[in-house]
Amino acid sequence: MNQYKTSKIPEVAFPAILFATSLGYLAYSLLLGAPVSKGLPSPLFFPTVLGAVALLLSTTLLYRAIRSFKNSSREAKKDETKKDEIAKEETTELRPALIVIATIAYISIFNFSGYFLSSLFYIFCIISIFSDLKKPLITAVGSIIITAMGLVVFEYIFRIRLPGILG
Repeated sequence: MNQYKTSKIPEVAFPAILFATSLGYLAYSLLLGAPVSKGLPSPLFFPTVLGAVALLLSTTLLYRAIRSFKNSSREAKKDETKKDEIAKEETTELRPALIVIATIAYISIFNFSGYFLSSLFYIFCIISIFSDLKKPLITAVGSIIITAMGLVVFEYIFRIRLPGILG
């Protein structure tokens, strides 16, 4: 095994550990009991769904890591790395400050604009900070889905009323 492939092993090891952990969590949640009882979600429903989603996402991450491990070449990686390092250094230094600013804005507008609008804005900003806003439409759709899932979980599963527009 050459030195290049050896240095790529950690990129596959973490997703593999995450996959194994997610699989174990899902198996354990299923061993505790049925997620649905008498046609209604039981207390084990949410952990089971969470385990299934974690397994799905970790499988995707593992697949991508294995695929990039197989398809990478040494020369292309070196050229790409030099260009990416310069760009990443500039954005990496700003990320903590941007996260703090986004969080302060979220807290400031939460009472006025309510959960949905403020969370939509905040999640869009956080995803944009970490993904460098390469695909804004996908970021917007993802933000809407995550915000809606949070609303469903709190309003309908936990029965916790979240503030609407103007409190």
